[in-house]
Amino acid sequence: MSGKFLWVGGLIALGVLAAGLFWILGPASVQTVKPHRGEAVEAVYATGTVESVRHAYVGSKIAGRVTDVPAREGEKVGKGQVLAVLDAREAISQLQEARARLDLARSDLSRAQRLFKAGHVSKAALDQAVSASQAAESAVEGAKARLDEHFILAPFTGEVMRSVQQIKPGDMVGGNQNLFLIGDPSALEINAEVDEEDIPRIEPGQTALIRADAFSGRALTGTVNRITPHGDPVARTYRVYLTLPADTPLLSGMTTEINIVVTERKDALLVPVSAVSGQGVWVVRDGEARLAEVTLGTVGADMAEIRSGLDETARVIANPPSGLAEGQRVRAAPAEKD
Repeated sequence: MSGKFLWVGGLIALGVLAAGLFWILGPASVQTVKPHRGEAVEAVYATGTVESVRHAYVGSKIAGRVTDVPAREGEKVGKGQVLAVLDAREAISQLQEARARLDLARSDLSRAQRLFKAGHVSKAALDQAVSASQAAESAVEGAKARLDEHFILAPFTGEVMRSVQQIKPGDMVGGNQNLFLIGDPSALEINAEVDEEDIPRIEPGQTALIRADAFSGRALTGTVNRITPHGDPVARTYRVYLTLPADTPLLSGMTTEINIVVTERKDALLVPVSAVSGQGVWVVRDGEARLAEVTLGTVGADMAEIRSGLDETARVIANPPSGLAEGQRVRAAPAEKD
């Protein structure tokens, strides 16, 4: 135990000695810069996915074997156009049987009406024939609906953006299984997730700076269009939709990183981020280092905004050396780009 305390004490002594030597050996050379005016931008970060403004996942309501897939990825389709067909032989037989029963029920009804007029059957017999005919009509409509479920149709005019399951004739598909993504690639937006802590600062009309790996060298922009009124309590995020310009190079399905600009000041006082020490900035005054207390604004990757506590005549130490002390003598040298 005592050896440990001796070792720590030795470190403290060495630190004091080093500080003393740093003070005695003369002024330290530091690089200084002048604060300058520029644009300060504060943004909220988010991630999102590009998608068609109008799109829909289309699938099968029933399970069955695929017999035909007339639609292909990238093809234009009209509303109601067949995208895929499931084996419908049994459904066709059921419809034919229902129609035959309907024909028979209608014939029985016609005969019952003639006999009722002639006074040969009762009103109850006529009513029974009417009910049978109506039931047969309902059976035909039900059979038609079941047959229609074997034909997967486009819900609106658009393009087959993706064959989700890449089905082919002979494949089995399950009920309620998405098979196609139909959309309009000419009108795109970004579906973004914004942290709930940041959502109060987001408003429609704000500009968004967008980065995508496929276009890393291009400046891409969008505009906040709408914000979902109810957030995800598990992920603690809100969905924000960004409108993209018509000439955007982004493609549906791409992932993006987004910075939504929430504050923008054109004539802000800026210093290098490396000059900031806590809530202060080291400056040189009369050959001595002084820590100026400042009010920080937007802090970016390279520059920090100074709201108050500093003026444009100050000589700011760009990279304060470790151990710099208040009132320490320093020798100021301008930075390369000062």
